[in-house]
Amino acid sequence: MNARCRSIRLGALATAVLLLGCSEARRYDQAICALVDVSGTYADQKAEVAKILKRDVLLGMVPGDTLIVIQIDSESYERENLVALMTLDQRPSRANAQKLALARKLDRFASSEAGSKYTDIPGAMMLGSEYLREQPSGSRVMLVFSDMREDLPQGSRRQLAETEFEGIHVVALNVKRLGSDNADPQSFRGRLVAWEDRVRAAGALGWRTFMDAAKLPAYLETLRSSGEGAPTV
Repeated sequence: MNARCRSIRLGALATAVLLLGCSEARRYDQAICALVDVSGTYADQKAEVAKILKRDVLLGMVPGDTLIVIQIDSESYERENLVALMTLDQRPSRANAQKLALARKLDRFASSEAGSKYTDIPGAMMLGSEYLREQPSGSRVMLVFSDMREDLPQGSRRQLAETEFEGIHVVALNVKRLGSDNADPQSFRGRLVAWEDRVRAAGALGWRTFMDAAKLPAYLETLRSSGEGAPTV
């Protein structure tokens, strides 16, 4: 074998080893950030949101997964709005204990009197994206529980960066219809379309809405297995 052929063969072998290493290093853990609206028009949904998070998110989490819960209120870009942040231990017994503790915390949140006059959705999104970017997970998902009507207090300004949701899939679910939506359904639909445009313009990997939260577990599992949004090896 001449030197040129030997060089080509060694190069191909090195490439194969590198690709194999990347494949083995791929992460399947998942980070999920749930934003929960507690403003006047959505406050009555807290118990339902807690139920969805326990049934359709927490139940399917495995060791290494992370759940972040952030409250949407009048001034959502505050560290105090962090309700919960937990990464499940690699030991299954410990992970199960963490799930139980987090379920109890969600129940306490659902029964609390937390509420607000205004609805700072983008502020919570900005805070949530910062927490998600700190997680070296194979997939990152932001869940938004709200009526999706933004109502900022006077003097507040929110501008989503072009890379705000880079590597993040955004999902709106249990979106509450307002009285005006019943009178004009296009108002509701237009609100969701406007948010999709805004989220995609901020670099999101995808945008989905679910009227039926029971479809969420399958969607999360699809994102987990696809590895889309995983950190570059």
